[in-house]
Amino acid sequence: MAVKTDPSRRAQSDTGEKGIPLDQLLAAVEAVFGAPPDKITAPGGKRRDSLRVILLGGKSVIATRRRLGSRRARELAFLERMAEAGAPVPRLLGQSGEIFFQSDAGSRRLTAELERSAGPSRESLIAGSFETLWRIKAAARRCGILRESPPIALNAEWLGRFAVAPRLLAKAFRIPSPAIDWNPLAQSLAALPVEFVKWDARPGNAAVGPDGTPIWFDWEHYGRRAGVEDFAFLIADEFWPEDPNTSLRLFRETAPENGRALEPFLVRFATVQVAARLRLIHEDWVRHGWLDADKTRRYDYIGTAPQLVRRLLAHGAALAERDPMTKPAAQWFSEFPPPEDWG
Repeated sequence: MAVKTDPSRRAQSDTGEKGIPLDQLLAAVEAVFGAPPDKITAPGGKRRDSLRVILLGGKSVIATRRRLGSRRARELAFLERMAEAGAPVPRLLGQSGEIFFQSDAGSRRLTAELERSAGPSRESLIAGSFETLWRIKAAARRCGILRESPPIALNAEWLGRFAVAPRLLAKAFRIPSPAIDWNPLAQSLAALPVEFVKWDARPGNAAVGPDGTPIWFDWEHYGRRAGVEDFAFLIADEFWPEDPNTSLRLFRETAPENGRALEPFLVRFATVQVAARLRLIHEDWVRHGWLDADKTRRYDYIGTAPQLVRRLLAHGAALAERDPMTKPAAQWFSEFPPPEDWG
């Protein structure tokens, strides 16, 4: 059986050896569902660790491969217990070896739905995205997942490397870096590990269900941290279309009181994350050049498109302006080389 794919571009999650061997996938489908699949599709490329499987009869499920046994067991336990707690996550359908199957959240990725919407309908979708993340955090507390989750991204090495993303980006472009006090910035990005975090909560990791509810998938990196990092990953993504003022207003309107108190931390984290995304985009541009924005959105590629870079720079400037530690980066983002000057 052939796997239908788009092989022309490297996917966001491709690092090292990836993908699901076809023979293993076919055997796993038969072991779990009792019959071979009708079709297998891989719109993001065969090297993805998740593929869409169409079963005989037309039902669509997602096959995911996790090589590391401890991480696989953790994700399986998460899906089972969070489903029981009513969280908006895929349902676990079965497992065979390194491969497990989960319900298909659908093809309406949050990235595309946000881009297609505008005005009140977009604000409603953003609010729904925020609310579902808060629901997931509450479910993690109820079912004990929070208590068992490891603290993540809190060691000094990680903090120091993340905080200097603007400086590393400046070095790549051979321009001066913003006049930020880097050590205090790194220290300020630490947090007490008291709340559940999905981590890497980009809009490409959610799909909008038939009832309009975002369903969040890809749960291999979850842990404990401040909790609002998830919202920073969202609003600092190149596919996030809404300006920071509106995004933060909707955050305040949907967050519980303890979450609202962390808005300054969210803003600071998001400002640095913008630079981190720009570094990733620049590295991809060096290897592959520019790509059509609609294609990157459709296949969940890195958003290596000029209009996405311009928007991300504008969002970075607006976010940086809000925090004293990152304020020197506001003008820096505003004056950053535009895509047409990248070469």
